Amino acid sequence: MNLWTYLTWVKRLWTMVADIVRLIEETIPDDGAGSQKLKAFDILLKAAIEKADDIDESFEKLQPVAHDIVGAVVSLYNATGLFRHKEKADD
Repeated sequence: MNLWTYLTWVKRLWTMVADIVRLIEETIPDDGAGSQKLKAFDILLKAAIEKADDIDESFEKLQPVAHDIVGAVVSLYNATGLFRHKEKADD
């Protein structure tokens, strides 16, 4: 795969990942549910890949890259305040 093709592929994947991350965060706003959210992400990503007619890569190939993008998107959303964390109670 040449660089331009790869970058185009990553851009499309970024858009899909960002949409899925926002959907999951709206559905499961619990700060401590990261692993459950990632499992939900994998289910949605796999379904999207299976239904998409413009993605020629397998879930197994896209998942590691998608997980990297999830980390970047969540970090970006946390840093910019798009995701609000619940305040922890003082003990």
